[in-house]
Amino acid sequence: MSKNHAPKRSAVSGRYVTKAIGARKAEKFSAVEGVVLTRKNDERYRTLKLSGLKGDALRSAITGSFKSSKRK
Repeated sequence: MSKNHAPKRSAVSGRYVTKAIGARKAEKFSAVEGVVLTRKNDERYRTLKLSGLKGDALRSAITGSFKSSKRK
C-alpha cells in the first residue's frame, strides 16, 4: 500500500501546483491584510459562482469582467 508523493504540475504552465487554500481561509487572509470586497465586486463574484464556474474558469471570468468594465 504505497502512497503517491509525486509533485503535481500545472498542465498549462508546467509549474508546480500546491493545493488551493479555499474560500474561507482566503477570506481570513484578506481580513488580516485589510482587503474587503465592495458591494459591486461581491455581487459580481456571487453571480459568476452561481453560474457554475469554479477554479481557473472562475478566476478568468472575474479578471475578464474587470478588464471589460475598465474599458466602458
